[in-house]
Amino acid sequence: MQKLTSIIVFGLVFLLAACNLFAPVDPLVPQVSEVAILAVTNTSVKVSAQVADPDAKNSRQEKKSGKIQDFGFVYGILDQPTIENGYVEQGGQTITGSPYNWEDQITRLSSQEKYYIRVYAKNEGGGIIYGPVASFTTGNFVLPTLKTVSASGIKQTSADINYTISVANSNATVSNYGVCYSSTNQAPTVNDLKVQVTGTAKTGSYVANLPNLAPGTVYFARAYVTTNAGISYANVLTFTAGQPAVLKDTTFVMNYSNTYDLETGDIQSRNGTEDLYWYPYGQPAGIYPKNGAKFVVMPSGTDFKNLKYSDLTGLKYSVDFIDGSYTTKNNKLSNGTVVAYVTNVGHYGKMRINSKGADRSDTDVYSGNMEVSITTYNND
Repeated sequence: MQKLTSIIVFGLVFLLAACNLFAPVDPLVPQVSEVAILAVTNTSVKVSAQVADPDAKNSRQEKKSGKIQDFGFVYGILDQPTIENGYVEQGGQTITGSPYNWEDQITRLSSQEKYYIRVYAKNEGGGIIYGPVASFTTGNFVLPTLKTVSASGIKQTSADINYTISVANSNATVSNYGVCYSSTNQAPTVNDLKVQVTGTAKTGSYVANLPNLAPGTVYFARAYVTTNAGISYANVLTFTAGQPAVLKDTTFVMNYSNTYDLETGDIQSRNGTEDLYWYPYGQPAGIYPKNGAKFVVMPSGTDFKNLKYSDLTGLKYSVDFIDGSYTTKNNKLSNGTVVAYVTNVGHYGKMRINSKGADRSDTDVYSGNMEVSITTYNND
């Protein structure tokens, strides 16, 4: 009887799982961004936007939704334009990657007219979707020039976004400006979170402090200006709350008997910028810290890629020489070694010894070179 009960229970579980496996799934529509207004003239507008495949929950849902087969801009003088009541500027029928960004120039517009514009996208099974509506007014407008420069002062729940605005050649009237940001929208708009300043912008550098961030979360941020011609957006920056933006991430070769700047990964550009002197032979071989830069050799087996910024801040750094002798047991710079550092201006970073040559000889003058990978953080 107990065996029969077990078989029945097992059968019921199997049937429930089977029902769930073959239950119908709804197709999803693509994902689209708001339109960014890049330039406006009397009879044309330059715009950009982003489309992406739907975020399917499983392979069956993805298959039923299908691929994007048509996308672009729909615009007109009526709010909430659609394909049926507006004009269509097709962006394409397929995308080469997801998300996909593109720009377009829409011409033959009426002068001194207010237009409404938004993105549309269709896929094989999900029907059609429209993005948020943006607007612009045609005229001989030159929009301000924007640049999202950097993310700095990144803390667990806040960060500073540095950006520039140039209105030197602009004739558009600015009503507000600032930085918009999101943890989900890779092309954030003013419909997402934003730090906004009301009033006319001047040419110069600005800082927006983003509050109430979630620690460890990746954010996307960019500067914007709202004008009488429309909203213009700058480039997008990515940063992680609680972890500073990367100042330099590169791999390069340290040539023997040279000094290097770990802010740039280059031979120092001028005296005082160098962080170390790499000497591969003689006196003895190794890394000589310069200008107050500090180092610490991490334990054997440290994973360079997974070594986080937060792991670097609590280490005990030293200005002492690091033995890099090739032939002695004191060598601390064997291939695969990870070295943490603080540059001469106070930026934390990490360095991996990828490959190191043998002692320099008269016949092989390049054997003293050392290839390294570095990541330096902008923890200002």
